[in-house]
Amino acid sequence: MPAFDQIGFVVDDLDEALRYWVDVIGVAPFFVYRDFRLAECFYEGEPIELTISVGYGQAGDVQVELIEQHGETPSTYLGRASGDPHHVAFWTPDYDRHVETYRSRGLVDLMWGSASGKPDERFVYLAANGPGPMIEVTEVHPPKAEMYRGIADAARAYDGTDPVREVSVARG
Repeated sequence: MPAFDQIGFVVDDLDEALRYWVDVIGVAPFFVYRDFRLAECFYEGEPIELTISVGYGQAGDVQVELIEQHGETPSTYLGRASGDPHHVAFWTPDYDRHVETYRSRGLVDLMWGSASGKPDERFVYLAANGPGPMIEVTEVHPPKAEMYRGIADAARAYDGTDPVREVSVARG
């Protein structure tokens, strides 16, 4: 397995978390997607409708993801807000192989789906079976890789202006 690409935190208030990460930790800019409904999502085998707001920033080689769940839908996020990491994520175009590797190590699928609904943009959260966060495996092909590269490039070039950048989600 490669080094992890992302560390995720579940937060009660995305705006408060963004202020902390920008003003105290010094990570910026963050790209924020608000009230984003996952196109397809299953939790413990049951289909769910899940709406979240998400902020993506970059700290060196690792992306930081801040997730605020809206509503009380059972999910991997509900009731998990804390200052502790929720998950570490690995990005791969070889999704099935990486997921099977973790399953063979005793991890089990907890929540999975596709944020966009596209068949080549799957994700799965695998329940931790030891002292550490969940593992997320995210299928990343060129369009998503380009988006993530843009976030990393923006962090490298950050000049102190526009630390929180609102992004609208276009689905097509």
